[in-house]
Amino acid sequence: MTGTEGRGFLLRSASDGPWAGWAGSRFLEEGLASVHAAPGRALARLMNLVSLLPGGFGLIWDHPPAWMQALPSESRQGWWEAITAIPQLSLHLGPDAAQQLPGGAFRGWMHAPEMPEGPLGEHWRHGIIGWVPRQGAPWRLPELGVTTPGDEVPPGWLWGEVTLVLGALPSLASGEALVAAMSEAQGTAERGLAQRLASAAWVDLPFSRRAVGWRLALSGGIEFQRAGGAWPAALGQLRALKALLQERLRTPIHLGASSDLQVAALLGRQALREGHPWRASLALPPAPGAFTPGLAADPRDPVPLEARAMQPAGWPDTLDHPPIALLRVPAIPPEAGAQTLLGQIQPSPALRWLPPELPPPGRFDPDRPWAPAAVYPFPADPGNGVQRGLFEDLG
Repeated sequence: MTGTEGRGFLLRSASDGPWAGWAGSRFLEEGLASVHAAPGRALARLMNLVSLLPGGFGLIWDHPPAWMQALPSESRQGWWEAITAIPQLSLHLGPDAAQQLPGGAFRGWMHAPEMPEGPLGEHWRHGIIGWVPRQGAPWRLPELGVTTPGDEVPPGWLWGEVTLVLGALPSLASGEALVAAMSEAQGTAERGLAQRLASAAWVDLPFSRRAVGWRLALSGGIEFQRAGGAWPAALGQLRALKALLQERLRTPIHLGASSDLQVAALLGRQALREGHPWRASLALPPAPGAFTPGLAADPRDPVPLEARAMQPAGWPDTLDHPPIALLRVPAIPPEAGAQTLLGQIQPSPALRWLPPELPPPGRFDPDRPWAPAAVYPFPADPGNGVQRGLFEDLG
């Protein structure tokens, strides 16, 4: 992995290939009779691919639902656990395939138009899987990009990811600094990939130059709002910047929000170290000088759920894939509480609950620890919500 730090942005890419990618699950069977016949070879193919992509890989499970029903329950559970144990891999499923998941936490996302209910709702509210509101045929993959429409999901790739601070948007609006950094990183990756392909050191999954784009990720939304920034103007600037980069680089640009805590902290330290104007929106010491990831409140802070999930109006018309709202709660939320929350944040981002039984995701920052789960506000539930006792923690 290589990194380029610019004024208000951080670029990450690979030196000899794509940074990240996605594909439908049918590529696992290429050259095999079926995944049933050789599950170990299918897993090896997947692991070899993910090891080449420092930014991660999205596996979109588009096998027919009957595929899993042919497996015994223990084999089915072992298959899913083996897939989701692969580092840097995220699993994306429809409602039919999600019903086959066993218990346990997965780096998986269920794509469905409506909030999960019934057994799938239990999986969702227990934090086993996340939910991505699906609109239209393309798969909108959080932290990655948007797939090309089609009956089968074709492979898609990213040359790299650029994370920028929203407060720095006026200085980046010309696009010159971004175009220079992205062009250099793309040229390096293409030359390295050409050597890899010539040496037969690439995986069986076909690589298409036309299917490669860039991801533009946003950070520091709360600081932007704290400084009095106007969201309509900022979203307009982002759409113009995306169009400019697509024209100059002649590659697709996938515009989204960043949930990377480490990159947000690096951009905050850069603003303080180099004295950039947008440093004034950071919290005052002794608070750490770090921007919050994404557009909403920091998921590590015990603020109301609405603040952690609320996104600016107009984001669906600007972002290509939904931002992630990671909601830490002191107990498993009831269905009525989840419905109440969704009624306040429509349209909804990608939502994932984090009950106290599940550990927070890394990386962990000693200067900005996660608060204990018990201090997070519980989702409002007018029907059967539980009010915490005044002296409950003293018993």
